Parts: sequence; structure tokens; C-alpha cells
Amino acid sequence: MEVVSFKVDSATKRRMARIRDINWSEVLRDAIRRRLELEERLRTPIDRRQALEAARRMDEFRNQIGPSEYNSTKEIRRWRDLRRPS
Repeated sequence: MEVVSFKVDSATKRRMARIRDINWSEVLRDAIRRRLELEERLRTPIDRRQALEAARRMDEFRNQIGPSEYNSTKEIRRWRDLRRPS
């Protein structure tokens, strides 16, 4: 294995030291692996035919549903305002 080191602030280090039963190296390795998988998926070129077919199917689905009075922007704003204390 190769060695990679990185820094954390002292408060984080103290908190990590209090929880001794966790293998922090393994936690970090796992987090890095997951991030690499995500980045590699995001950077994989898309299949243009597949993307066009997906867009066609979404348009077809939208046409089946028809117009709606639902306003997603207002709904998102409503829920954000409910979360935020006044």
C-alpha cells in the first residue's frame, strides 16, 4: 500500500482520538474509494443514443400527464421557510 497523509484541525483530531474503536484509516480509505467511484461515473462519456431515448420517453410521459397547476418552486420555498426558524 502507498502512504497518503492529510491534515485535520486540532478539534477534529481530538474528537477522533476520543473514539478509539474506529479504524480511521479504513474510514478514510472507504470515503476516498466511494468518491473516486462517483467521480469516475460522472466523467464517463454518455451514450448519446441512450440519452436521446431517455429524453424522448420523458417527453412522452409529460404529454400523457398533461398540464398541471403544481408549482414546484412555491412548494420548495414553503418547505424551506417551514424549516427556518423565524
